[in-house]
Amino acid sequence: MKFDMDSSFGYLINRLSIANKNSFNKLIKPYGVSPEQWTVLFRVVEKNGITQKELSDSTYKDQGNLTRMIDKLVERGYLLRDSDENDRRSVKLFATHSSKQLVQKIAPLSTQQNEKLSSTFSEEEKEKFIELLNKAYLNV
Repeated sequence: MKFDMDSSFGYLINRLSIANKNSFNKLIKPYGVSPEQWTVLFRVVEKNGITQKELSDSTYKDQGNLTRMIDKLVERGYLLRDSDENDRRSVKLFATHSSKQLVQKIAPLSTQQNEKLSSTFSEEEKEKFIELLNKAYLNV
């Protein structure tokens, strides 16, 4: 068997993902949300009235986990749920004033994290890295 874990794309991407998540978590910990919750809050503020299905698709989160996360964010006053007037089985999510304020505070930290992650990259390398990550995603 000839396999080198240290050259495995999956291993390297996962290692990067874990390190980035841990680093970002330290930045946003004072705000009382996790990186996963941040993603959900940002998407809802970005597209107020998004359905839970659209949110699941755009955050790549499984419906069960997402429902539990939304429950917590509703309980904490960050999101509101409302049934879709066109489809009663569908639920729409709305940002509250609190979530909009939180997103304004955390968005610069997210930008800071991205800058840290790519601090040794040229602009061309940043663009190529994004292109290659998206290309790899489409491959799987």
